[in-house]
Amino acid sequence: MVSAIPEQGPARPRGIARLYPRKVMHWVAIGICLVVLPLLIAVASATLFMRELALDSQTTVLEGTESIRLSRTLNDLLLGMERNARVYQVIGDTKLLTNYKDLQAQFDSVAAELLEGEENLESARQISQLRATAVELFSVFTNEPPNSSLAVNSLQRFNTMRDLTRSLVDRNSQAIEDRVKGIHAYARRGQSILLWEALMVVPVAAGLGLVIMYRVSKPMRDLDRSIRRLGAGDIDEPIKVGGPQDIQALGYRLEWLRQRLGELANQKRIFLQHISHELKTPLASIREGTNLLQGQVVGVLNEQQLEVVGILESSSVQLQRRIEDLLAFSISDEPRSELMLDSMVLKPLIQEVIYRHELPMRAKNLQLKMDVRNTRIAADSEKLDAIIDNLVSNAVKFSPDNGVIRISESVQNGRLQLDVIDAGPGIHPSEAEKIFQPFYQSSTPYSGHLKGTGLGLAIARLYARMHRGDLNVIECKAGAHMQLTLPLAIERENGVQPTCTRESA
Repeated sequence: MVSAIPEQGPARPRGIARLYPRKVMHWVAIGICLVVLPLLIAVASATLFMRELALDSQTTVLEGTESIRLSRTLNDLLLGMERNARVYQVIGDTKLLTNYKDLQAQFDSVAAELLEGEENLESARQISQLRATAVELFSVFTNEPPNSSLAVNSLQRFNTMRDLTRSLVDRNSQAIEDRVKGIHAYARRGQSILLWEALMVVPVAAGLGLVIMYRVSKPMRDLDRSIRRLGAGDIDEPIKVGGPQDIQALGYRLEWLRQRLGELANQKRIFLQHISHELKTPLASIREGTNLLQGQVVGVLNEQQLEVVGILESSSVQLQRRIEDLLAFSISDEPRSELMLDSMVLKPLIQEVIYRHELPMRAKNLQLKMDVRNTRIAADSEKLDAIIDNLVSNAVKFSPDNGVIRISESVQNGRLQLDVIDAGPGIHPSEAEKIFQPFYQSSTPYSGHLKGTGLGLAIARLYARMHRGDLNVIECKAGAHMQLTLPLAIERENGVQPTCTRESA
């Protein structure tokens, strides 16, 4: 039965402490009144200034950029017109005259657009002069034959037009520069005003911020440390948190949670001690009966019957090991043991695991496709057997009838990689990490008779990481794809020196 959350609250403050705000929200309200309001005034002032500055800058940039762009476009078009006109005078190709006509039309359109937004009278006069000159030149080149004296002499007028376009570009650039200087001066004035406002507001805000930080942040850090201790499984030290009343109330609830976790841990240990006897007693009977059958005490068995009995014997041994893992494994206590590393290859071990699962594979008519090489690794054979047995067991359990299980081995980035892929319903991406949590039950449907404990993959990943490797779910379009990575063994003259060391997890 779950105990109720205690109603006990923090003690009433005494003395001058009674004048302090009692809750975090009270401190926040004081901060808003004494810090935020002056800052809002400063921000409003800065906003108005920045708005005026932004509008002026935007106008300057847009107008100035457009004027310079149009002026430079005029200059580019003028160069094209001159080039076509000069070549036309030499070779007399009418296509050049047509190109000149198109460029002259564009030139006149751009000049008209530039003239429309021009406020400087001198610039407006120059633009009008450019348009008139361009029309006159086109008339001369159209009516005069190529290389005539009038047409050749008219080419000199392009020099005057180039000077006018350059003058427009220079004048527009100078206008932008003058306006930018004015904006800079205005910005410096505004910066001075904002600086003085900041000098008045910042000391007040900083002082109040330090007071609030001291009063609130310390108990929050204590609360954070307490939560981290609970998350790490440290439930022995009592939790005490000071500060405002609402933070103290959270501390009292965390202390209740710590006590409740201690109760649950004790209940779990009692349960595991009880289940140890309940599981091992019938298992001992199963193994005894299997030994009698294997020894043919109750009668002679044929070859197929002996094979089945051998599978039952091997599976009972594995079951005993899994029961021991179950008893050693809990949410806060993981099985810790030293690795007994040996030089080995995976293929014989995988074949032995497949042999143990031959009966359920036959029942489902599953097909196995295995591509396993003889890559040498340094590993604890018993723990590696548990990892592979769990992966194969899950693949068999979740595979549909007549499905295919693929087991492949490769070396990637100096590490051995073992992939086990089935054709079952697969693993949802949201559960790709959750399935490695102790006692987590996946939502994936399966056709087996017994529901798992939720410890298999947790233990398998633990053993993989004890070997300095890892076990992960790989995204797959169909079925589940489990990938085991392990470090390779390093060959030396006197044997194999493993890349992982013999140490506890």
